[in-house]
Amino acid sequence: MTSAPRRWIARRVVATGAIAMAVTLTACEDEITDPGDSVVQGQLTIDASNPALFTYVTFAYGGSAVAVTDPATSEEWDLAFRRFSGKLNGGVAGPGSVAGANLMNNGAATDTEVTQFTLTDADAAWEAVTEADIAGATFIEDGILEDESGPWFRFDPISQNLVANPGAAWKVREGEGGYAIIRIAELVMDGQTPESVTIEYRRQDSAGGAMGDLSTIDVNLTMGPAFIDLSSGSVGAPIACGWDLSITFFAIDFNTDCNAGTFPLDAAEDFTSVASAGDAPEYGPFLSVVSGAFPTTVGDAEGIFWYNIEGNNRLWPTFNVFLVRVGTAVYKVQITGYYNSSGESGFPTMRFEQLR
Repeated sequence: MTSAPRRWIARRVVATGAIAMAVTLTACEDEITDPGDSVVQGQLTIDASNPALFTYVTFAYGGSAVAVTDPATSEEWDLAFRRFSGKLNGGVAGPGSVAGANLMNNGAATDTEVTQFTLTDADAAWEAVTEADIAGATFIEDGILEDESGPWFRFDPISQNLVANPGAAWKVREGEGGYAIIRIAELVMDGQTPESVTIEYRRQDSAGGAMGDLSTIDVNLTMGPAFIDLSSGSVGAPIACGWDLSITFFAIDFNTDCNAGTFPLDAAEDFTSVASAGDAPEYGPFLSVVSGAFPTTVGDAEGIFWYNIEGNNRLWPTFNVFLVRVGTAVYKVQITGYYNSSGESGFPTMRFEQLR
């Protein structure tokens, strides 16, 4: 551990999309101006409430949200949050080589135990993690996993029903060798049952070809699984490689026998102007999400939050502690809340401290 004086910065940051505004800033008298000679500590409350856009955060200069034009090429961010999910700037998520380790200090907790955790429990877990934990940690960069959270739909508080979430989109490798970008533009419900969806897509015949214009396919979900061929823009029979994806109720599957798969489109990319769908770092054989040390799961104590334990659609923080490695520096990170002072969701509070 460096013997340099500690730098304490406590901030409340409110950020919409990727633009942040510091509301308060306090510092100790022994604060020094060169961040390279200090140990960075801090706390951020981040507006990550947009269901489509990530909010990007850097540890640099005490920690803050940061505007990022193209997260796929920018090294100006270290981690990012969208609603209840997080990602790091490394692997398939970005060029920064940032890696993380989930210490899962509360990973074996039951749902009842998680609902009874207090900030005292969070403090205990936080203080227990020291520089000594770095040596035994397994650091990983972000890759892609199956997104089981149903990201293409969301709950609408006005209609009190599910609606499409066109902010979620994917690059698709088709079963017959072409590529496309897709999103669900409309979801029609019959009570609690999906009745139909409208798929918006743009496609290209090859990875180096030109992207086509915006097209749509209307899919009836009342007749069982619907098999969609993007190259012809039609719904038909699942014959060999003549289909790319299927939709049934709330499930979207891909023709894995013919190597079809997806990579999530970053929300910073404009669906109508994306130049290529054939340039993804990889395509998973499922509806994919970027995931790594910060798990996408909200159904157990191994992730950041546990959802709907008491049947009231709320999220409880697990108070797990994560290690995040940025270059030679290593930080410990803990999420301690999800709601702001007004009770609105999508405002994770993150505290962090440089260990090395």
